[in-house]
Amino acid sequence: MSKNEDLLTEKVTQVINEKIRPALQAHGGNIVLVEVKNRDVKVRFSGACCSCPSAQNTMDDIVTETLRQELGDEIGRVILWNTVSDELIDFARDFLRSKQK
Repeated sequence: MSKNEDLLTEKVTQVINEKIRPALQAHGGNIVLVEVKNRDVKVRFSGACCSCPSAQNTMDDIVTETLRQELGDEIGRVILWNTVSDELIDFARDFLRSKQK
């Protein structure tokens, strides 16, 4: 990662921690910064947000809007990274192991 990406990652992390995460946690959700690469920001929702039917609205209205207000043109795209969470993968592995015994 370049120095510019490191600095941008720090700025994005600060905005997430101070402005975005508290709003999501108030509704039982959370946000994870996946990566900052080439000015693009990838995030993943967890908790109540990952299964919420309004997740895309939350992404547009809270996450993207807040990052744009705070960082402007420093960031490129803000991407909701819909992957299976590490917790779910661990749960599935444990479950399958228990069934094999």
